Amino acid sequence: MKNLLPLFTFALFLLFHASSTAQDVTFSQWENMPLHFNPALTGDFDGLVRIRGKYRNQWSSILGDDAFKTSAVSAEYKFNKGESRKISLGFHSIFDNAGELNFRTKTFNLSSSVVQHLGDLTGAHHSIGIGLNAGIGNQKIDTDNFRWGSDNPFQMGPPAPVEELNSKVSFTDFSAGLVWNYVTTTRFSFQLGAAMHHINQPNLSFSQNDQDKLRHRYNLHGQVEIPVSKKLSAVPSFLFASQSSIEQLLFGLSGKYYFKSANANFLQLGLLGKTTDNFFGTRLNIFVLSATVEINSILIGFSYDHFDAVLNSKAYEFSVGYTIGNK
Repeated sequence: MKNLLPLFTFALFLLFHASSTAQDVTFSQWENMPLHFNPALTGDFDGLVRIRGKYRNQWSSILGDDAFKTSAVSAEYKFNKGESRKISLGFHSIFDNAGELNFRTKTFNLSSSVVQHLGDLTGAHHSIGIGLNAGIGNQKIDTDNFRWGSDNPFQMGPPAPVEELNSKVSFTDFSAGLVWNYVTTTRFSFQLGAAMHHINQPNLSFSQNDQDKLRHRYNLHGQVEIPVSKKLSAVPSFLFASQSSIEQLLFGLSGKYYFKSANANFLQLGLLGKTTDNFFGTRLNIFVLSATVEINSILIGFSYDHFDAVLNSKAYEFSVGYTIGNK
């Protein structure tokens, strides 16, 4: 029975979280890997170059070595030309490894954005940005780890012949997004953005005779920074994601403390909730503790997810970053 635990928990994960095998990876600290959620956020920072890295480990308390592990890297460059219009280029890549079958996903993406500022850049003003993303990727699975017949208690019928299964699938992918920002000289700001991913819906089926399209993913995100004092701000935020029949909402409130009122060094602590779809419908059953600190253009972030449901599990997420030319 112990040997069947990874399969059992993996099956429960699929039942609780997905109606399709083609679902995107997600991050709780989405603002620390913004290109994955909206290509219009390319170049959305103070500076010329921004580099980010991220790692997430989920379900390790249940699946052990077969836990879901996701890594991501990104880099952006903002052309310092023009006062009211900014053009930026970015790159980001996702590496995901999941489950006993060693299901691996790799994506490599190029994004670009054009941001038009409206108003006096030295004072309060709006900006509107549009972004496009083009990428390539592949998925791999270890067919040698399939359990046929009596070795697989979840087999509901005769398995597909091994010769009809591919161990690797390659695809191209396209996304687009919009973002609206409002900034002031008093640190009050808000942002609202939307993106559509997988415009071309690539086929990710490992079977030569079937199709498993990567469904459209729609993201809607927003946040507001509200100054409480010269050094402290309240930052409510949300991220809504919809893909196929799966919808998820991440929302909460963070406190952002600036070490000095005249520079950008800060410590941000937050408490968020996340809804998930399962047998009982949509429920608020994931709670997230988040912490991010940025000092002298070096960023370090950490979040802890607690999944409060039938499967009592946890997720850990780490972020690092560096900005060149920051104020």
